[in-house]
Amino acid sequence: MRNLIPSSRRAITLAVMAGLSLPVVAQDNPVEEVVVTGSYFRGSPLDAPSPVQVIDRSSIEAQGAAVIWDVIKNLEVNSGSITNPGSDNGQVEGTANVNLRNLGENSTLTLINGKRMVPAAATTQSGGEFVDLNSIPLVMTDRVEVLTDGGSALYGADAVAGVVNIIMRNDFEGLELYGDLQGVEQASGAYDATVSGIWGTSFNDGATHLVLSAERFERDPVAVKDANFYGPYSEFLGTVSTAGTLINAPAFGANFNAAQWLNTEIYTQNLAEGGNPANYIYTDPGCYTTTLSNGSTPQIGRLREDRGEKAGTCRADTSEWNYVSNATERNAFAGSFNHQFNDTTEFYSFFSHSDSKTTRADDGYNQSRGPTVFLAPPNAYIRNPAFGFNAIAQTMELGFFAPAAGLTRPTLADMPNMPLAASNGGPNVAMYQGVRDGIDRTTGAANNITETSTVSVQAGLKGEFEAFNRAMNFDVSYSWGGSSLEQQYKTFNRDRAELAANGLGGPNCTPNGIPDFDFAGQPGPFGGAVPQAWDFYSPGLVQTFFPGFVFTTRENLSYALTSNNQGQGGCMFYNPYLSQLSDPNLANSRELMDWMNVTVDRVDKRNKLAVFDAVVSGELFEMKGGTAQFAVGGQYRERNTKEEASELHYPGLQNRILGYDENGVPNEFHRVSNNFECAMCAFNYNNTRTTKAAFMELSLPFIENVETQVALRFEDYGGQIGSELSPKIAMSWRPTEDILVRGSFSQSFRAPNIAIIETGLQSSSYTFRDPISNQAVRAGLLPPTDANAEAEQTFTLGGPAPYVGNEYANTYSIGFQWTPSGALEGLTAGADFWRFEVSDRVLPEPPIRAIQPEIEAFIAASQDESNYILNDSIPADSPYPSPYQACSPSATEAEFGRDSEERLNCVVDPRSYYVNGIQRAFGVTTGDLITTTLRAINAGDITADGVDLSGGYSWSNDWGIFSARLNYTHVRQYRLDNVPGLERGLLDTYVFDAAGTTGDGNIVRSLPDNKGTLTLAWQRDAHGVSLINRHIGSYRDLTYQTAFETVSDFSRSLLDEKIDSYNTWDFQYRYSKDWGGRVGTTNFTLGVLDMFNADIPYREIGSLNYDTIVFDGRGRRLYARVLWQIQ
Repeated sequence: MRNLIPSSRRAITLAVMAGLSLPVVAQDNPVEEVVVTGSYFRGSPLDAPSPVQVIDRSSIEAQGAAVIWDVIKNLEVNSGSITNPGSDNGQVEGTANVNLRNLGENSTLTLINGKRMVPAAATTQSGGEFVDLNSIPLVMTDRVEVLTDGGSALYGADAVAGVVNIIMRNDFEGLELYGDLQGVEQASGAYDATVSGIWGTSFNDGATHLVLSAERFERDPVAVKDANFYGPYSEFLGTVSTAGTLINAPAFGANFNAAQWLNTEIYTQNLAEGGNPANYIYTDPGCYTTTLSNGSTPQIGRLREDRGEKAGTCRADTSEWNYVSNATERNAFAGSFNHQFNDTTEFYSFFSHSDSKTTRADDGYNQSRGPTVFLAPPNAYIRNPAFGFNAIAQTMELGFFAPAAGLTRPTLADMPNMPLAASNGGPNVAMYQGVRDGIDRTTGAANNITETSTVSVQAGLKGEFEAFNRAMNFDVSYSWGGSSLEQQYKTFNRDRAELAANGLGGPNCTPNGIPDFDFAGQPGPFGGAVPQAWDFYSPGLVQTFFPGFVFTTRENLSYALTSNNQGQGGCMFYNPYLSQLSDPNLANSRELMDWMNVTVDRVDKRNKLAVFDAVVSGELFEMKGGTAQFAVGGQYRERNTKEEASELHYPGLQNRILGYDENGVPNEFHRVSNNFECAMCAFNYNNTRTTKAAFMELSLPFIENVETQVALRFEDYGGQIGSELSPKIAMSWRPTEDILVRGSFSQSFRAPNIAIIETGLQSSSYTFRDPISNQAVRAGLLPPTDANAEAEQTFTLGGPAPYVGNEYANTYSIGFQWTPSGALEGLTAGADFWRFEVSDRVLPEPPIRAIQPEIEAFIAASQDESNYILNDSIPADSPYPSPYQACSPSATEAEFGRDSEERLNCVVDPRSYYVNGIQRAFGVTTGDLITTTLRAINAGDITADGVDLSGGYSWSNDWGIFSARLNYTHVRQYRLDNVPGLERGLLDTYVFDAAGTTGDGNIVRSLPDNKGTLTLAWQRDAHGVSLINRHIGSYRDLTYQTAFETVSDFSRSLLDEKIDSYNTWDFQYRYSKDWGGRVGTTNFTLGVLDMFNADIPYREIGSLNYDTIVFDGRGRRLYARVLWQIQ
């Protein structure tokens, strides 16, 4: 009875899979028909009207796969999927996904046994959701079926680019024990290790079937220094110390410790190379004398610095702690239970559980995302007799406003361990910079951990019944899945870090000042006739970068300015400089650092998916070509997505001061994230979405040797998303026994993800051409247009997009399969031409569109001469009497000329065109973008087309069975049109066709336009050999143009507009030993992946100097495995 049930999943004979997976000799056995992905009717992949690729278990084993991802990444039709460090945000590291045709992981539906599986509790930086392939145990996997055209008419939303259906070994009988060890040659001692087992039995005269399996996988980390791309130009440096931004303008009374901090050597070199004389270089004096715990000494400068713009930052090598492959531990359990009640009814079930722990790169170093203010020591600034023995910057000294709290002002003698004091080797001025821990990278840490868990349960009844004098089939099932992801890391508690920066840190410290003093509202000397420093710096040093994230909270600056117990009575200073390592009196105690640091879940997400399916199918009537068939059904889905933010985020720091009234009383308040690394990276939400669907499929053989498939699905999401109707029609024609011609048309759609609607896109970074950063534009000499823009990199944040709608696709395919008989028996050849037309694509908003409100504000401000200031009066160390010195553009032009340096120095005040959600660097002359907020939008069309080619030949003689196989995919175009903000093409290159390019990393990822695999195999008796060549064609690096404009001379010399083609060879030898009797068979396998350790194409741009989307940086890997089988 089992062979008659449509949803039964059985192994396809090797003859059927000739031309679809690893080639083997043709068999004489009759072809068994099963339900193939892409239809509810039984058939074989060779006869299917839609193109379906099948990778069976023998092919999986021949590839040396350790996890399912190893199989998927080798598919020519897969492009742009991610798992490697550096390929996306850290949230997805340790997971893996499939991305058919590079249309997005959102657009590929992943099934297990034909049932939907719960998505991973993670999203990519472009908002993508996906099923974590790494949660699927390889030991339980029978085969992978890939439908490579639209599947929404059958399976619903998300099947825009196709469907990947992973079929489990539910019918397995016997026992298998398996061990696999795979070593990375260049990282001696780094291994992938797998131990697994599967057991299956039947009883009750074969009516009951039980399968149980377990798998343990461990992966050692591989550091970049052990990767095969690492070479003399590789440079992985981490910050040890930096001077910070010093407020040392002479006009402010700065008594700067120039003797120790001014780096005259680099400053002189910069001047000789055309550098700006106003840009002084400062270096922590400890950088010259410190020896780190590993025996190395820090370095000043790096290879990749612009001529005339070398910095004084102190750095150390971190190549040991940057990974190309993360440490991973994974446990998986899976099984199935089937029971046949009678000839017409069968119960089936499947269950799996997987949990993993991924240790991301972690060198023990931790730094806040943003800066905070470090006030100057008492009496650090020189009092000017002309100002009544006052200094403009005296109000930026610790405790200066202590009298406002009824206290006396402290002196330096009260705080001998003040790290900024000149007496302690400090710069002796106020400054701002980030806070750090672990600057002496001694050993790796284990704070950056991602833990995931996935549970899946399927249960159903299937069978047959009589109706209308016809045999009907039914399948009713319920599946439930849950996934979780907890991304742990160490971060700074903002509140505590700000206090410690000014000597008020530690668990036993209570500041004796007041938190609500309006220090910026206090007049300078002589009733304000002489300004005070906060007149200039308050707007910047307490600014809100974006909701929940500020420069420094007003409360903690108030405490620092009104208290006088800094560094006393349990209160401790945080020391940002290297004197913390050399002077015990200035060291940061572990007690203080543990108080400032906290280990939290940056991400804590949960997904649940419950699905009820009901399908009825059967025969309708006879037609000229055979019997017409139908299938009708319904589906109900309930999806719940939940995220819990840590207490650092929510509630965070509630009711923090945002403004004061004219009497200095706080009258505006807001929430500030207490996580000093981010504010909009974690949220609290709990959203449930229900979907109802009804569908039908018809098989109509109008004439002999013609199969016609007609499918229609109605799906209703309700609410803003609404309902959609998705049709599909496909046809196959076999004019002769040897040739099959097929074609299809379908319409698909994808609903926006819950996370995009509720929280927005993940934080990321983006490079684009910014019209405002050009100084001639900021001077009002040129309009802020594309022609005058400069390449700029910005940190990007997401925002909720409650009104984003569905995206749609029309999909076309036409192709043929040729399997000749007679003298050419064993030969196969085929081609499938495909085309996707996607509209209303859900895309991250292009940055140029996001900054349009700022451009408009800038244009308005530039029309008013009162908004112009001297550009070189902006920096904190400006020699002018005060920052933001006013200037008249017309008067300056009349005196010096329009093309003069003086006129170029008269720019629009950046404070006059500030727009919420867009943040530029404070206190600098460049106008660099820091942060923009990008939301998801429905915009633009994608047209992608190409061809999949396949061919093979298998034969046998006295020497054994031989086979050769070639699979090749060419992407002809991947064109983007009508995308707002993309008028200049991807990355402003005027390239609109992403095929054969690196894309932009956000809208479309790297897309080599030529990928192919050649497989050669030989089998004789107990011996077998496989040789696999994988080819990736060269493609264009679109970052070249913008990088050439912005990178250093050194980097410019390494830039290449082309990423070279890449070829690897994998080799495997197999030997099978039959022990006879009940002992079974043992299969021994030795293999090597990337046998010749092919050089990965170097890419100067990117965090790891190669394209992590496309390539595996581990190089040659050797493996050995043993499989013991008892049947």
